[in-house]
Amino acid sequence: MTNQKLSSLVKAFPFATIFLNERKIDYCCGGDHMLYESIAEAGYERAEFISSLEAFLSDAQNTYKATVDPALYNLSVSDLIDHIEATHHLAERNLIASVDEKLNTILRAHYKNHKEELLTVHSLFSDLRKELLQHFVQEEEEVFPLLRTKPTPESIMMVESLEDDHEAAGALIKSLQEVTRSFTPPADGCPTYVATYALMKTLVEDIFLHIFKENSILFPKYKEGAKL
Repeated sequence: MTNQKLSSLVKAFPFATIFLNERKIDYCCGGDHMLYESIAEAGYERAEFISSLEAFLSDAQNTYKATVDPALYNLSVSDLIDHIEATHHLAERNLIASVDEKLNTILRAHYKNHKEELLTVHSLFSDLRKELLQHFVQEEEEVFPLLRTKPTPESIMMVESLEDDHEAAGALIKSLQEVTRSFTPPADGCPTYVATYALMKTLVEDIFLHIFKENSILFPKYKEGAKL
């Protein structure tokens, strides 16, 4: 199992995304990384990690809903784009708006006791919000229409540019995870504080799936079309 790419692991075992999220293993931007490399980089002992992963996967089918539908791998480029826009762009825009509103509320309410944390979270989230909203529009108005046509050198360059954007979003997310203790509110956090961090966690996990579907399914399928 360790001698395979993270993208291959998720393709074979869609539930693995839940396990990887919990252990901060980057399967979206890092989909081309080998599992054994990611385990070592994250500081886990390989045998223990694999044993825990196998135990999780054996129970996951009866516990969780699949995070990546295997049918996606058989969709055309155009249908994949439709799925990403209708599923992730819509959901993430709504989540971004909800988090933004609640984050401003707790920044005011908890500034005295959690000034350093909340100012950092607010700054990082503002950067992530800008990155994502601009990224969505660029995809919808410029890149995706081009991807619905036959691959060209120009369109391949645009795909590579989007992959760079994903790396930037991934770096911001990692910083958010660190400053929020993986979206764990402080002990004295009010219900709005708890809800804000929970929504942020939901947003981040959806972004991971979004990036995975583009980097590991959509873009490779499109690039493969350039070879035909």
